[in-house]
This record gives sequence, structure tokens and C-alpha cells, in this order.
Amino acid sequence: MKKSSYYIPILQVIILVLTISSCEKFTEGVIQEIPFPEHAPELTATLIVNDLDEKIVAHISSSASVLDTEGPQPVQGAVVTLRDAAGQTLYALSESDFNNSIYILDLESTFGTTSGLTTLTVDAPGFDQITATNTMPSKPIVDLNYEYRGDSTSSLWEGPSFQDVYTLNFGNNFGVHKNYLIHVDILLKPTVFHSDPYTRDPLELWQTKNIDLRPDPRITQYRTTGGILVTDESLASDEYALSEIKFFTRSNNRKEAPISIRVRVESLSPELASYYLSVESYLSGGLDFFAEPSLMYSNVSSGFGCFGLASEVILVVE
Repeated sequence: MKKSSYYIPILQVIILVLTISSCEKFTEGVIQEIPFPEHAPELTATLIVNDLDEKIVAHISSSASVLDTEGPQPVQGAVVTLRDAAGQTLYALSESDFNNSIYILDLESTFGTTSGLTTLTVDAPGFDQITATNTMPSKPIVDLNYEYRGDSTSSLWEGPSFQDVYTLNFGNNFGVHKNYLIHVDILLKPTVFHSDPYTRDPLELWQTKNIDLRPDPRITQYRTTGGILVTDESLASDEYALSEIKFFTRSNNRKEAPISIRVRVESLSPELASYYLSVESYLSGGLDFFAEPSLMYSNVSSGFGCFGLASEVILVVE
């Protein structure tokens, strides 16, 4: 027995030495320094507008390598032009519209609907010209049914809570894919903290509410703005593909009820919908360093950014 017990520790030491040696060889075999390719900065552009917007906002910057600690930088001195299908200039932004790293153009009224192809062109010193095209989708055709405290949930920590229920029914344009971005806003009662500093008149304060969902393959939560994305991409030929779109918001009691509730429904161009979905996919990736990276969709000629158009309807619940 003594002889056996003497050899067992020696065997364990040999196995340990061989394991360590193998690990060192394995480490030396798989760790390699891979140099990143050289990156030539390119012009990027993101301009998203809907027909009810009262200003145009364009983000123009230069692309950057992942090794660049400063990241993409705003480009000043650019000329941003929107043209209609006939080549006529609809709107133009230049250096005089550059403010706090973005280009902003205040409109006389609203952007309005456009027909046919709209072209975005961006010229900037030191960069090749970039372009993108988009077509504004038709106005959403939708009915809303609202139920105050139409649903309730319960949890161990918060107990029972009530939710308002919203049900949307969209008209279907057969064979044409439809994509929508939806938000719920509430109008709060004005207070002394929300009044004009000169006239003391109360100011409207609209606040976007978080939307809760039940599982529905047609609906994707859009964390960037707290809204939801709705699509009929796999059901475009179904007459009822976008009927009974149901979602929820936490309900206020009667004393704290808002003055008004509105549901904003934006009809998105296919390119804009693809961009929003790629943003959501990227943000939902978390901190898993071994996960496959999500690629951001772009319809800009440089491969960076998005030019998107949308048309909006506002449904008010008094």
C-alpha cells in the first residue's frame, strides 16, 4: 500500500507538468497579432424627416477607424441638398445652418409630402460627394380603439397594476410591404415649472410613454425612442395582416390622468424601416464579446448613414 501511495503523487505531478506545457504550446499557437487595415475617412450622412416635421436635421460627419479614440467627427462646411425627381432643389443646408455639430434648417411650415424619388446629395471639402435616394410612403390608414385600464397585471413586488390598451387596425395595400413606427404621448397638466418665462402662460408638455407588449411577431420594441416597430413583411398578401395590433401603457389614476393622449403613427419607407431594425438589433446585442456583430443598414453611397422619409398621422384620445 505504501508503494502505491508513493507513485500516485508523482503521477499527478507529471500530468500537471504536461498540462501546463500543453497549455503554453496551445497559447503560443493561437494568439496572433492581426494588424487592422488602414482606414481612409469617408463622408457619412444621416437625414431622417417626416412630412409633419417643422425642421430638417442632418448629421454629417467623417467615418473613423475602430482604433481612433476620437471617433467620427462632425464635418463643417458641407452643402446638403434635397432634390425632387425632376432635379429641382427642394431644400438646401449649408455652413450657415451648422449648429452644435449638426445642420438644422427651420422650415416655414412643415416638410410636407413629396412624390416620386427624392435625392440627397452631400458635398464637403476634402471628401468625395455622397448621395442617397428615398421615396416618401403614403399616409397611414389606421383606426384606433382605446380602453382605459383595459388590462391588469400583478407582480410580487408591486402588486396589481393597471394598463391602458391600444388596438390599431391598418388598411392593407395588397402586395406592398408596410412598416410603421408608433409612439404614445400624454399631455400633462401645466405647472409653474412649465410656463413661458416672459408671459407666464402655461406651455404644453407632451411626454412619451413606454409601451409594453405581448408576444407578436409583427411587433418589435424600439428602445431608442420608446416606441414600437410594426411590419407586415411576411404577411403582405393577407387582408388582415395588420389588424388587431395591440399594445399597452401603464395607466394613471383619474386624479393624475393626463389632459390628452395621442398616438403617433409614422409610415416608414422600406430603407428607413431597415435602418431602424438594424439599430435595434445592434442595441439589443448587449456586451457579449463573442456574439456575431450586427451590421448597421445604410442606403448612403459611402456605406455610412441613412436617408429616410416617413409620413405621419396623429390620433388623439381626448
